Amino acid sequence: MMQNRSAAAATWHYLATVDVNEGRLRDAQSKFRMALSIQQELGDIEGEANTFANLGALAAELGRGEWALQLYVISVLLMREVDHPNLPQVERAANQLAQDLEYDDREFSHLINEVINAYHMDRGWSIIEEAFADAFWSAWE
Repeated sequence: MMQNRSAAAATWHYLATVDVNEGRLRDAQSKFRMALSIQQELGDIEGEANTFANLGALAAELGRGEWALQLYVISVLLMREVDHPNLPQVERAANQLAQDLEYDDREFSHLINEVINAYHMDRGWSIIEEAFADAFWSAWE
Protein backbone atom coordinates (compact mmCIF):
# COMPACT_ATOMS: atom_id res chain seq x y z
CA MET A 1 0.00 0.00 0.00
CA MET A 2 2.78 2.43 0.93
CA GLN A 3 4.52 1.81 -2.39
CA ASN A 4 1.30 2.70 -4.21
CA ARG A 5 0.97 5.96 -2.23
CA SER A 6 4.61 6.80 -2.87
CA ALA A 7 4.15 6.15 -6.59
CA ALA A 8 1.01 8.31 -6.55
CA ALA A 9 2.92 11.19 -4.97
CA ALA A 10 5.70 10.88 -7.54
CA THR A 11 3.14 10.81 -10.34
CA TRP A 12 1.32 13.91 -9.06
CA HIS A 13 4.66 15.69 -8.74
CA TYR A 14 5.70 14.70 -12.26
CA LEU A 15 2.36 15.78 -13.74
CA ALA A 16 2.62 19.11 -11.92
CA THR A 17 6.07 19.64 -13.42
CA VAL A 18 4.67 18.94 -16.90
CA ASP A 19 1.91 21.47 -16.24
CA VAL A 20 4.48 24.10 -15.22
CA ASN A 21 6.48 23.46 -18.37
CA GLU A 22 3.34 23.86 -20.47
CA GLY A 23 2.20 27.01 -18.68
CA ARG A 24 -0.75 25.46 -16.84
CA LEU A 25 0.17 26.98 -13.50
CA ARG A 26 -3.20 26.56 -11.80
CA ASP A 27 -3.23 22.87 -12.65
CA ALA A 28 0.39 22.53 -11.49
CA GLN A 29 -0.37 24.12 -8.13
CA SER A 30 -3.26 21.73 -7.57
CA LYS A 31 -1.15 18.68 -8.45
CA PHE A 32 1.76 19.82 -6.28
CA ARG A 33 -0.74 20.02 -3.41
CA MET A 34 -1.84 16.43 -4.07
CA ALA A 35 1.77 15.25 -4.09
CA LEU A 36 2.55 17.16 -0.89
CA SER A 37 -0.44 15.75 0.93
CA ILE A 38 0.67 12.21 0.18
CA GLN A 39 4.33 12.93 0.93
CA GLN A 40 3.42 14.33 4.33
CA GLU A 41 1.14 11.37 5.02
CA LEU A 42 4.05 9.02 4.27
CA GLY A 43 6.67 11.06 6.10
CA ASP A 44 8.62 11.52 2.86
CA ILE A 45 10.70 14.54 3.89
CA GLU A 46 12.82 14.48 0.73
CA GLY A 47 9.74 14.54 -1.50
CA GLU A 48 8.08 17.15 0.69
CA ALA A 49 11.17 19.36 0.46
CA ASN A 50 11.16 19.10 -3.35
CA THR A 51 7.49 19.94 -3.54
CA PHE A 52 7.85 22.99 -1.29
CA ALA A 53 10.71 24.17 -3.52
CA ASN A 54 8.54 23.74 -6.60
CA LEU A 55 5.64 25.56 -4.95
CA GLY A 56 8.07 28.35 -4.08
CA ALA A 57 9.22 28.58 -7.69
CA LEU A 58 5.59 28.60 -8.83
CA ALA A 59 4.69 31.39 -6.40
CA ALA A 60 7.71 33.37 -7.62
CA GLU A 61 6.60 32.84 -11.22
CA LEU A 62 3.23 34.28 -10.27
CA GLY A 63 4.86 37.37 -8.75
CA ARG A 64 4.11 36.35 -5.17
CA GLY A 65 7.64 36.83 -3.88
CA GLU A 66 6.89 37.11 -0.16
CA TRP A 67 5.07 33.79 -0.21
CA ALA A 68 7.61 32.19 -2.54
CA LEU A 69 10.32 33.03 -0.03
CA GLN A 70 8.38 31.39 2.79
CA LEU A 71 7.88 28.24 0.71
CA TYR A 72 11.59 28.17 -0.17
CA VAL A 73 12.47 28.54 3.51
CA ILE A 74 10.37 25.48 4.37
CA SER A 75 12.10 23.57 1.60
CA VAL A 76 15.56 24.59 2.82
CA LEU A 77 14.78 23.59 6.40
CA LEU A 78 13.49 20.18 5.28
CA MET A 79 16.40 19.66 2.89
CA ARG A 80 18.85 20.32 5.71
CA GLU A 81 17.18 17.56 7.75
CA VAL A 82 17.89 14.94 5.09
CA ASP A 83 21.10 16.35 3.56
CA HIS A 84 19.26 16.78 0.26
CA PRO A 85 21.40 17.14 -2.88
CA ASN A 86 19.33 20.11 -4.13
CA LEU A 87 19.94 22.13 -0.97
CA PRO A 88 22.55 24.51 -2.47
CA GLN A 89 20.28 25.48 -5.38
CA VAL A 90 17.25 26.09 -3.17
CA GLU A 91 19.34 28.05 -0.64
CA ARG A 92 20.62 30.24 -3.48
CA ALA A 93 17.07 30.81 -4.75
CA ALA A 94 15.87 31.73 -1.25
CA ASN A 95 18.80 34.03 -0.57
CA GLN A 96 18.45 35.73 -3.95
CA LEU A 97 14.73 36.25 -3.41
CA ALA A 98 15.34 37.64 0.09
CA GLN A 99 17.85 40.04 -1.43
CA ASP A 100 15.44 41.01 -4.22
CA LEU A 101 12.77 41.68 -1.60
CA GLU A 102 15.32 43.78 0.33
CA TYR A 103 15.28 41.74 3.52
CA ASP A 104 18.09 42.55 5.91
CA ASP A 105 19.56 39.80 8.10
CA ARG A 106 17.30 40.62 11.05
CA GLU A 107 14.14 40.61 8.93
CA PHE A 108 15.15 37.38 7.23
CA SER A 109 15.83 35.69 10.59
CA HIS A 110 12.44 36.86 11.83
CA LEU A 111 10.78 35.44 8.69
CA ILE A 112 12.53 32.11 9.18
CA ASN A 113 11.22 31.91 12.76
CA GLU A 114 7.68 32.74 11.62
CA VAL A 115 7.87 30.07 8.92
CA ILE A 116 9.13 27.49 11.41
CA ASN A 117 6.18 28.28 13.71
CA ALA A 118 3.71 28.10 10.81
CA TYR A 119 5.14 24.79 9.66
CA HIS A 120 4.86 23.34 13.17
CA MET A 121 1.23 24.47 13.36
CA ASP A 122 -0.05 23.01 10.10
CA ARG A 123 2.93 21.65 8.11
CA GLY A 124 2.95 24.69 5.82
CA TRP A 125 -0.60 24.51 4.52
CA SER A 126 -1.58 27.99 5.73
CA ILE A 127 1.37 29.42 3.82
CA ILE A 128 0.33 27.54 0.68
CA GLU A 129 -3.25 28.78 1.06
CA GLU A 130 -2.08 32.38 1.37
CA ALA A 131 0.47 32.06 -1.42
CA PHE A 132 -2.11 30.99 -3.96
CA ALA A 133 -5.31 32.48 -2.47
CA ASP A 134 -5.93 34.98 -5.25
CA ALA A 135 -3.04 34.20 -7.58
CA PHE A 136 -5.33 32.81 -10.25
CA TRP A 137 -8.29 35.15 -9.77
CA SER A 138 -7.64 37.11 -12.97
CA ALA A 139 -8.03 33.87 -14.94
CA TRP A 140 -11.72 33.85 -13.97
CA GLU A 141 -12.41 37.45 -14.92
